[in-house]
Amino acid sequence: MKLANFVRVIVVIGSVFLLSACDTAEERAEKHYQNGLRLLQAGDESRALLEFKNVFKLDSEHLDARLIYAKTVLARGNTQEAYGQYLRIAEQDPTNVEARKAMAGIALRSNNWDAAAVQGGKALELAPDDPSIQAIGLALRYHDALTVNNIALQKETLEKALALKAVLPTDEILRNLMIEGLIRDGQESAALREIDETIALFPENILLYRLRLQLLTARGDDAAVEQRLREMVAAFPDDQTSKSQLIRFYMSRNDLDRAETFLRGQITPDKRDDDSRITLVQFLATARGYDAARSELDKLIEEGTNTDRFRAMRAGLDFDAGKHDQAIAELQDIVTNAPASAQTHDIKITLARILAQTGNEVGARALVEGVLEEDPGMVEALKMQAQWYINNDQTDLAINSLRKALDQSPSDPSIMTIMAGAHMRNGDRELAGELLALAVNASARAPAESLRYARFLVSANKPLAAESVLLDALRQAPGNIDILTDLGSIYVQLKDWPRAEQVERALRGMNSPATLALADQIRLAILRGKENYSDALAFLESLSQEQGDNTAAKIAIIRSHMLGGNPQAARSYLNQLLAENPDSSVFKFLDAAVASANGDFKAAEDRYRALLAENDKIERLWLELVRTLSRDGRDDEAKTTLDQALNVLPEGRDLRWAKATFLERDGDLEGAIKLYESLYSENTSTSVIANNLASLLSVARDDDQSLERAYAVARRLRGSDFPPYQDTYGWIAYRRGNISEALENLEPAARGLPQDPLVQYHLGMAYLAANRDADALRQLRLAVDLAGDDSRPQFEAARQEIARLEQGE
Repeated sequence: MKLANFVRVIVVIGSVFLLSACDTAEERAEKHYQNGLRLLQAGDESRALLEFKNVFKLDSEHLDARLIYAKTVLARGNTQEAYGQYLRIAEQDPTNVEARKAMAGIALRSNNWDAAAVQGGKALELAPDDPSIQAIGLALRYHDALTVNNIALQKETLEKALALKAVLPTDEILRNLMIEGLIRDGQESAALREIDETIALFPENILLYRLRLQLLTARGDDAAVEQRLREMVAAFPDDQTSKSQLIRFYMSRNDLDRAETFLRGQITPDKRDDDSRITLVQFLATARGYDAARSELDKLIEEGTNTDRFRAMRAGLDFDAGKHDQAIAELQDIVTNAPASAQTHDIKITLARILAQTGNEVGARALVEGVLEEDPGMVEALKMQAQWYINNDQTDLAINSLRKALDQSPSDPSIMTIMAGAHMRNGDRELAGELLALAVNASARAPAESLRYARFLVSANKPLAAESVLLDALRQAPGNIDILTDLGSIYVQLKDWPRAEQVERALRGMNSPATLALADQIRLAILRGKENYSDALAFLESLSQEQGDNTAAKIAIIRSHMLGGNPQAARSYLNQLLAENPDSSVFKFLDAAVASANGDFKAAEDRYRALLAENDKIERLWLELVRTLSRDGRDDEAKTTLDQALNVLPEGRDLRWAKATFLERDGDLEGAIKLYESLYSENTSTSVIANNLASLLSVARDDDQSLERAYAVARRLRGSDFPPYQDTYGWIAYRRGNISEALENLEPAARGLPQDPLVQYHLGMAYLAANRDADALRQLRLAVDLAGDDSRPQFEAARQEIARLEQGE
């Protein structure tokens, strides 16, 4: 072949290949797409999805492939990836109804109402006659009606949803709307029918089962509750919450035999199933006691399905029974000889907790660190590590550890609870509240999590929200004493006397000594809340007579006389008690307390000293004697007595606190700081100690290290409405240069403590830093006037600033 002809052939062949390459990407993409469809039809979803991903690599604009891919991953439960794919489709084709409808549905199911409104609104514009899109519109409309509490609009929307059911009998969004609407409208029977129908359509949705259970519990239909709980256990055998609810149901009715029978029925002999056996042992320990639980563990160890696990449980049981050395030795033997495994890590953490409880924190930390080196995601180890970080005010490190734990166990309410504590320590009360609410939901409204969140809400002055949380929990655990007691306190606070009396009757109906005493407390709180002191006294007197030696009622009678402004009646009644019980140390103590309250300090002192002569190891006696001497203006004697008390009880926490207060008052701020540091290291969760320590560090010292230490301790005070805490945090914010934050705290602090010159000085200096000279001058003059001849350096500094401001400098 001639060279020219050869070159011509090569050029032609090259041109063919170039033309072929231009078409290859689309053609190959289409082949992958068709192959994906065939695999989907054959039921091989995983390989089909891989084929569709190959389509996107070759042709990112292949709309049909992206639609089928999004639809498939959504059906597999991967809503986040599906939403992202549908969003790409909507960007490529803004008029794509399927994408808009799917995104609106995903957003509705995840309660993302903003996204639902955007996507649902677009879908309604594109296809207003599509019934499934109309259902989305109704759901959005109903949510808006709830937001503004428009009852009429709620009813109208519910009626339209019920009418649309004939067209969309299997639409999940429409059915959820109908169920919520019927419940809110008080149509519980109709709601239960809808729930039953919806469960038949969507049997994997456990939330529907739980909602049905709440309604049945609220109706008091015990037979139906038991039946439905058993159905849940059968339908969701791996769901421990359903099993726990069934056990709580039996225990709330004191039906221990049926609870035990159920738990034993969950165990297959000679087959390893730790969870079922552990749950049985925990039940026995709670319901039958130590001996029954230990006997069961002996049998399980002999059975041999998991010897190390049940030996460890037996050691934990022994530890709780006071056999500390025996338990620790048993656990150490297990972890020394057991092979490395996730279970061995669990047992090491059990040992770490026990060591920490016995004061061996070094040993506990070593175990936890060792476990985390081998398994950085070990949840229980991360929880312990986080709690140590919180105790050391290293809240950011704690939150990082807890995020790792949540990655491993996203539905663990205990992780959420600990993280809430970290945010509380950090001063982020809003975040803490959100996490406590999440913990309630994750625990299926279990009593412990519900009580914790309700108490948080009460502390935030949200008693109605707390009531709602407790009522939901009570439906899950009818007859729970702690929930009833907290509800009673909320109703007393709200002055809702009929409901408070309803709680009282419920507690009294349980007819145990503990519940009767709680019922009596609520009755007394009701009478005092109504300011009916005569009835309150009559009630207390009847208690003391009916129950014979009811010391608590007798003490309450004296207290009621004092609160009612009748100290003579208190003294007369107490004298009668002392005549009847001359050797009672309780009434002798009351004798001294009443004398001090009535201003007879010498008599109170003599009586406290007489009691101390009988027993000088009672810290409260020493404290009351010191307070009595202080109230009598005998500070030197009070200090001497306090030193004597500390010689007898050198570890007395309240005595050391009192000593720190005296040192601070006398100007020995470093001595006070040293004592507060000691108290704080023993228990970093006490807000009052944290406040006092942070305040002294910020006032007494000027170095940056002390200031940052004060900030770390005081962060929990952020957002408080308690004036001393506002002053402490505000002054620290001022010292750190955050003037706007300082003023947010110092202004309400100054209003709340109008006679405290140091608080007024702090606000004056913050005004000065904010260039509000007129406000600063007024505030500093007030501080100096209140301080009088106080020699503290802050007031000399205030005088100098006043002089400078008055000269117009």
